[in-house]
Amino acid sequence: MIQIKRILNTILKYRTSSVLTLFSLVVSFVGIIILTLYVSFEKSFDRFHENGASVYRLETKEYGSSVPAAISDIIQKNVPEIEKICILNFNNGKISTPALEQTNSGFRSDMLFVSDSFFDLFSFPLLSGNPQTALTDPYSAVLTETYAKKLFGQANALGESVLIDNAVYKVTGILKDFPKNSSVEADFLTSFSTLTSKNLNGANNWSEWSFNIFTKLRDNADPVATADKIEKIDIVAENVKDMKAHFPNQPFITLRPLEDIHFVNDGKFAYVNPVILNVLVLLTLVLTIMGAVNFINFSTSQAPLRAKALSVLQVLGGKRLSSMAQIVAESVILSVTALLLSLVIYWLSYSHIETMFDISGLSMASRPWFVLWFVLFAVGFGILAGLYPARYITSSPLAQSVKGHIRFSGKGKNFRNTLITTQFIFTIALLAAAFVIEKQLNFWQNFDLGINKEHVVYMNTTNVLRDHSQALANELMKNENIGDYTYSQFIPGNVGMGWGREVDGQYIQLMCWPVDDRFLDFFGIKIADGRGFSKDSKADINTFILNKKAVEKFGWTNPLERQISGFDFMGQIVGVAENINFASLKDEVGPMQFWRTDTRKNNLILRLKPGNYTQTMAFIQNTANKFDPKNQFEVKFLDDALNKLYDKEKRMSRFIEFVALWCMLLAVTGLLGLIIFICRDRIKEIGIRKVNGATIAEVVTMLNRDIVRWVLVAFVLATPFAWYAMTKWLESFAYKTSLSWWIFALAGLLALGIALLTVSWQSWKAATRNPVEALRYE
Repeated sequence: MIQIKRILNTILKYRTSSVLTLFSLVVSFVGIIILTLYVSFEKSFDRFHENGASVYRLETKEYGSSVPAAISDIIQKNVPEIEKICILNFNNGKISTPALEQTNSGFRSDMLFVSDSFFDLFSFPLLSGNPQTALTDPYSAVLTETYAKKLFGQANALGESVLIDNAVYKVTGILKDFPKNSSVEADFLTSFSTLTSKNLNGANNWSEWSFNIFTKLRDNADPVATADKIEKIDIVAENVKDMKAHFPNQPFITLRPLEDIHFVNDGKFAYVNPVILNVLVLLTLVLTIMGAVNFINFSTSQAPLRAKALSVLQVLGGKRLSSMAQIVAESVILSVTALLLSLVIYWLSYSHIETMFDISGLSMASRPWFVLWFVLFAVGFGILAGLYPARYITSSPLAQSVKGHIRFSGKGKNFRNTLITTQFIFTIALLAAAFVIEKQLNFWQNFDLGINKEHVVYMNTTNVLRDHSQALANELMKNENIGDYTYSQFIPGNVGMGWGREVDGQYIQLMCWPVDDRFLDFFGIKIADGRGFSKDSKADINTFILNKKAVEKFGWTNPLERQISGFDFMGQIVGVAENINFASLKDEVGPMQFWRTDTRKNNLILRLKPGNYTQTMAFIQNTANKFDPKNQFEVKFLDDALNKLYDKEKRMSRFIEFVALWCMLLAVTGLLGLIIFICRDRIKEIGIRKVNGATIAEVVTMLNRDIVRWVLVAFVLATPFAWYAMTKWLESFAYKTSLSWWIFALAGLLALGIALLTVSWQSWKAATRNPVEALRYE
């Protein structure tokens, strides 16, 4: 009890150092808690499935996870190693009930067509309904618990009818909401037999590469050998032989473990970049090191004062080991106290952080054991971080310490200088990374996609609007603030139809973009060869215009003499367009064709005249409601949809900036501790210099000179590291900015400026002190 009281009294006695130490640890621990929880959440994706270890996703080298659904039956019949197969097809649509339809209400939601084996592969519990039969019959729907309540309130939804895009479905099950750490997610499930019964979405066609197939392997089945067996099935080999030629001497078909799909970006499943997770793990380590550095610097800054007090105890019979134990105990108490304060801050802020960065997984509600891990971490941190100060403070000879003639080794001071330099290496590297990411985002935002996207808005249509598409367009064009219109199935940046076709004995793969006759002129897309689509020409329906990339990749010298098979028709190629970026700028332009059609008018795209946007967009919505009063419509800017393609990079940029500022705060706090140590250690020198005529400016310069040197060393070491890391990051993008020298210079100058602002006030305080007091103190 006496020992604990002495420890607490010591902490209070040196309260300035204790408060700064506590603040530094809280800053460090809050960051460690947030990063640890987030990384552990992302790494937990898809690991809750009972059969997860034997579930794999079918992929190809050419189109990743997008494959034709027709391959599933062939695999099931020819590959005995596969026990179950499940097909997934992502979609979206309006869901409502007959009662909601009376009030023109409903919800536009994410839906997922799945095979009846869905619950055999994935462990998503049904709250009601039979998992073996719920998705067997066509037009069956399984609602999530949230959507069941949205549509039916507290009433039992099982057996009720819902309307999905005006088709009647029977509710055959209620599903517990998908866990947040699931790559597969939707608002409701619908039976895949709905598609196959009428060949909707190309469900029965080999040419429609837009489905996902998951397989459950039998015990002891080798996924590599199984994938090879699939590839060698005659009909499969025949259909992929031309694509396989692009990837010689390597497997074309592969099976990816379910637990790995969260770390592969295919645009359909929840995704996180594994490199980012590794960076966050590194940043967690950085925060731990920086917290320890600050702790050591603050502790050793009190060494002259602490050493004399502890030496008196040793003279009175205490042992050095006991003094060291006291210092370590103080460290543990400060560390645990900092953790408790950090947990309070975490509980008050984690939901706001999730909202700010649009992330999930920071809650400990379902992971209470993390509290115990954090407590153990704080205790271990306190012990390890306290060992060096304990040894350092008690290292001075007892006879000198008692008299107050204390001198500590230069080796220890050099060690502390190295630690503070290391902090600034991390800080400068993070600042440079944040600047590079921001520059890349600006590059994407200002990049010329090859289309005129100024003042463009779009609106999803319904079956009713599509049936009256021309009348709707005519009515809208009466508004003088609307300059032009066009219809297409997809908007730029989100083209989602892949075709595989055989043309003159050559198998080709390309993206297909169904558009009307006004589309190319609307966006100002230039024709390189042949002609564009003729307006109001029925003869041009079901014709194609390729982009130049398709012609180059397929090696065609006479593309205008070729035809491509469509859905029950042969379409003539009438032109070749200049390449445009129809997808994310992260990827190169791929082969693509515009398909002239009078169907598939899923999106109405309009060009507005500048000004009165809000009023004009309200007019568009009201006009749409006149044609289809049972649905609700939302008009959106095309720029917003294009910018959304880079949401992950934007969130990463904000997060890196946040962590960089966090590290800067830690570095500044540590620097403050170090300058306190320096000023106290050199107090006699400062007094002598002032007595001999040194000015305040000269003393401040003397004290700040080392700080400038440390930051410059940190800049020299951090720059190549940051340059290499960001070069590797930019290599993953097809279109990327340059690494300008000023980015690294700005990071270094910013770090130097903040460092000087931090230490100058303490240097000035030491420089303005009365030299007589300083010499008397010594």
